[in-house]
Amino acid sequence: MTQIHPSAVVAPEARLAPDCRVGAFSVVGPDVVVGSGTVIGSHVLIEGITEIGERCRIFSHVVLGAAPQIFQDSSERTGLVIRDETIIREFASVHRGSVKGRGVTALGYRNYIMAYAHIAHDCMLHDDVVVASQAGLAGHVEVETRAIIGGQTGIHQFVRIGQYAMVGACSAVLQDIPPFLKAQGNRAKCYGLNAVGLRRHGISEEAILRLKQAYRLLFLSHLNTSQALERIASEVPSCPEIDHLTHFIKLSARGIAR
Repeated sequence: MTQIHPSAVVAPEARLAPDCRVGAFSVVGPDVVVGSGTVIGSHVLIEGITEIGERCRIFSHVVLGAAPQIFQDSSERTGLVIRDETIIREFASVHRGSVKGRGVTALGYRNYIMAYAHIAHDCMLHDDVVVASQAGLAGHVEVETRAIIGGQTGIHQFVRIGQYAMVGACSAVLQDIPPFLKAQGNRAKCYGLNAVGLRRHGISEEAILRLKQAYRLLFLSHLNTSQALERIASEVPSCPEIDHLTHFIKLSARGIAR
């Protein structure tokens, strides 16, 4: 049986799995779906069309599914989707999508959103992403699998953060951070591979060596981005990591942080 604290307010239309829990003074709106094994702490607000997966942990004073911070926005029927085993810590907020954007904000599997972080409308976080305390993601940001965003970092709207990238604390990110790299600063710049993270997650030494070669061409030569990509194509042997890196850069609309 669902465990709902007597002081919580849960709309009769909300669909909560039989074994989920809702803490004291929390409010759950009518269009909310909560999966099996999920625990919602005290003083949590969940509204809008919000779907939360299984075995998630929502800590106290979190706000999920609130309207986008957009002037004259009419996004009552946009949504928020949070996949299984995601953890959202105290006072974090994740807003639903906007009418002019994707229409949905999406968090993948096993994300860890730390205290006071903010994820704005239409963001897309893939799986195993870490967003540290007080980081802020503006609208339409995309963060790929296993990326880490340091505390108090601000990310400009429409920026993309590549897989396995690590953004250092207190950074201001105005352009895309390519996959597998480390970035830091205001304005953030890339300064090498996230080699420790790559090895930790089983990326082969051969792939790491090829990524280092690509990094040197992109960031340590006097080539522009197009020239560097041409040299990578002709000089660096192909592998899934190199293919993803070059594809990511070719799709960049804001340019890469150099």
